[in-house]
Amino acid sequence: MTVWPQLAAGSSSAWFDRDVGRRGLLFITEAAAWWILLFAGYLVLVSERSAAEYILGASLSAVAGSAAVLARRASGSSFAVPQGWVLVLIRLPAAVLVDTWLLIRLVWPGSTPRAAQVGRLQTLELADQPDERHNFSWQAVAGLLLSLSPGSFVVDSSAHPPELVVHSIRASPGLLERSLQR
Repeated sequence: MTVWPQLAAGSSSAWFDRDVGRRGLLFITEAAAWWILLFAGYLVLVSERSAAEYILGASLSAVAGSAAVLARRASGSSFAVPQGWVLVLIRLPAAVLVDTWLLIRLVWPGSTPRAAQVGRLQTLELADQPDERHNFSWQAVAGLLLSLSPGSFVVDSSAHPPELVVHSIRASPGLLERSLQR
């Protein structure tokens, strides 16, 4: 079907996509969000504060942000904000402090670590989400938050049912692990 017969019939929707502007705005917004995050991370890590460093960081962050958006769109992946992530995020600082103290006690010379605290693998069944897209997003967010705490890291994950295999320094689930479970 060509454009000209549709124009003659009075239909203009075949040659003009009304969502082009909205998709372009979403692309720019998403790339700008990536740019802000990447540039902020760059500024935290840079040691010399000069105009050249700022220009280099801003340029590389813009390129990397655009590449991230293009890669996400090419793969067809999407993200949905999972339910319960705020509660886990609030508990993260306490979990980091507790795990750091436990690691200091385990590593400190002269301390006698108990065998139960040396570490073990545990499977965490994640809390239910409304749909499959939220389940995948919840797995990603849960894996990131667990890996931010020094007392645990994610070894494996499976989608059905949504669960993570976590190596933890304690024998029983910690505060963060308990808040992620069903």
